[in-house]
Formats: sequence, structure tokens, C-alpha cells
Amino acid sequence: MKNRFNLLLLLTLFTTLFVSCSDEDDPIEESPNVADAIILNYGDYEGSKSTITAINDESMTITNNFYESINNVPLVSNVSHAFNYNENVYILGNNTDELLWVNSETFQNSENAISADIVKPRYGVGSGNYLYISCWGGDIWADESLSYIAKFNLATKMVEDKIQLPGGPEGMVVAGNKLYAALNYKDSVAVIDLNSDEISFIETPAVSSYFIQDANNNLYVSLVSTYSDFSETTGLGYINTTTDELEAVYEMGGVTTSYVNVMAANNDVSKIYVVTEGANWGDPGALAVFDVASQQFEEEKFLNSVEGINGVGYYNNQVLVFISESVTANGSVKVYQPDGTFADEFETGKAPFMLLDIE
Repeated sequence: MKNRFNLLLLLTLFTTLFVSCSDEDDPIEESPNVADAIILNYGDYEGSKSTITAINDESMTITNNFYESINNVPLVSNVSHAFNYNENVYILGNNTDELLWVNSETFQNSENAISADIVKPRYGVGSGNYLYISCWGGDIWADESLSYIAKFNLATKMVEDKIQLPGGPEGMVVAGNKLYAALNYKDSVAVIDLNSDEISFIETPAVSSYFIQDANNNLYVSLVSTYSDFSETTGLGYINTTTDELEAVYEMGGVTTSYVNVMAANNDVSKIYVVTEGANWGDPGALAVFDVASQQFEEEKFLNSVEGINGVGYYNNQVLVFISESVTANGSVKVYQPDGTFADEFETGKAPFMLLDIE
């Protein structure tokens, strides 16, 4: 990430073009505005589709409706996740169900989306010649056996296989030659051997949702209580990926059940920022901090009583908090220094929920 980007200087919220030249004798050519990071705006599941907000460090601009401005067409689904792999940004939509991709430098989409064998996709990662996509497969709340991991062959651009995985796989991470999948409907984390596709399980005291990977490839996993699987033991779990054991549970009440960026780590994974919910649905949320050195949550919350908090990201040594008070109006991002000092705020599309650094 480029340290020269300073969100305090962001004064524009419109689509921008920049010019580039190699020396004074070259002709000036216009190029699409590239993005150093993007923010995904979920939109409204019953109405408006997702949009993308771009952050450009060099021109110090925020660009809303970025995908449409580059590709001249809007997104046609509600995006559940996006991730980098092999110089592309892969985007998963779950209404309609699809996988599409753009070049990470130009953000141009030159191929059709894939929808075959991708039903209710939730999250994706890449490893080797494959993408692994967690799919709920249908109405999982009625039948937990529907879910699977789609194994997408990057050469053929097809789902080559479906690894059946009951329990609602959500967030995933690859460590070594193993794929770890958080399960949203079963008190376990699944471990898939990528050589054999064999599955084992790590028992957890609550259902899980997403991971933070440290420098040793070990994992912090969010433990949440849901309507269908209540648990009093929420917080973070710590998984040793050498032994595949849950070595510790760090309890904290009210970890959010929201999408994707419910946690974010600083650059050296010494601090993990975790979004929490109020006691009742619709109550203001908060942002807690887990200190890795002391192995405990800090006594004082980073933020308290935040209306519409919908996720957190960490970018250029600043904490970005996604705000969505309503899906009928645009959301925003509030920016804070690591010491909690408010730095800036800018507008996004509807329901911002995720940051992706595409540098």
C-alpha cells in the first residue's frame, strides 16, 4: 500500500481520469482511473444491485460507481465477496449467482460471468490452478446438507468439482496445502486437504464466520451466536494450522454476524479490530480491539455506540469503518487513526461492507 495516500486530503467524490506519459516527447494518452483499493457496496437484496467505490492513492480521489464507469455497464448482482488472485479481481454475486472477474490494473471486464454450479456463493480464495468458492447451494437454513465448495478450474473456466460440505461454509483461507472453511451452521471449522479433498473438522464452541491469518499461517476465527445456533461463547478462536487444534478461545460478547469484513488486522497483525452488535437487533454497534501480544481484548472499545456499523477495514495505517444506516440511501466510510482520532469521512454507495486492497 502506498503511504503517500492520505484520506484527509480526499476532497472529490466523482469519477476521474488521469493522464500519463513516459517523457516530455511522448504523446499524452488518457487511461481509465486505476484503483489501489475498492470498497464493495452490497446494495439492497430486494432492489438495487451492488456498486464499487474506488480509492486512488496517486490522484487522491474517491470514485463511486467505479465498475460501471470503467465497463459501461452496472453490476447485475449483489456482491458477497471479492478477492485478488493472479492479477485479477474475482467478484462473487449472490443475487444473481455468478462469478466474474476484472483485470486488477485496469478493472476492465473482458469475459462473461460464470454461473453454472455456483449457487449462493459466499466467499472465494485461490490456490494453484483453482479457485475455491464456498456455496450454500440453496436454502441452507432448511437443509444444511446443500452446501459445498465449488472447485473452479482457471484453465477451463468451469467448475470442475463440487466438494460437498454440509454446515454452510462461509469464510475461507489457505494455509500450507489445506483449505480452512468457517461453518455458519455447524460448531466446527472444516479442514480440506487440497491433494485429496478429504475433510476433517476442528470443533468450536460456536459457529464461525471469518479468519485472520498471522505471519506463521495460524488463524484467528470469529465465533458468533446466530438465531439458528445460539451460543454464549462468542469472540475469537485461535487455530494452530500445524496441529489443526483450537488452542485458545478469547471470549467477547456480541461479535457481529454481518458479512466478510467483521474483522480487520493492522499490518503486522498485532491488533485485530472486531465489529460487535448491540444487545437487540438495530441497536448501535461498537468496534473492539484484540491485542495479540497480551492475548486479550482491550478494556476500552475503539468505538462505542456506532449507528449502522457494517464492517471494518485497515488501509494505509488507518482504520476504516463502514456505515450503512439504511439500504435506501448511500452509506459512508469513517476514517480513524490507530489511536482512535477521527480523521475523515466520505460517501459510498448503498450498504458498504468490505475493503479490498488491490495493489
